[in-house]
Amino acid sequence: MANIRDIAKRTGYSVSTVSRVINQHPYVDETKRAEILKVIKELNYVPNANARQLSSGKTKNIGVILPYTNHPYFDQLLSGIIEVAFSEGYKVTLLPTNYQIKREQQYLEEFAAKAFDGLIITSRANPLE
Repeated sequence: MANIRDIAKRTGYSVSTVSRVINQHPYVDETKRAEILKVIKELNYVPNANARQLSSGKTKNIGVILPYTNHPYFDQLLSGIIEVAFSEGYKVTLLPTNYQIKREQQYLEEFAAKAFDGLIITSRANPLE
């Protein structure tokens, strides 16, 4: 699979210029942009989501901790969360716990490790401390 350096090498432009094209930066000469886009298409290049997240510091992902997914209250709550998250360009990851303390703690640790930009907690099994 091709990466950004392969595209830079093939086009003769810098990795920075290729990155600007991939990220739709406005200050790239249109001739350069067209050449780079052509090579991107030829190589079937797909940007690495993990690399983009590292670069931007954002996952565009919201975690929702909830005890169950098959309850009308949580279904309605999730519908509202999903509607707003999607309108802002975020994904939503459901994190069911079944009130298991260890599972809930694992999700909190993932949040601390920046696996999510935000975490919505609809119920908790762990003490607030």
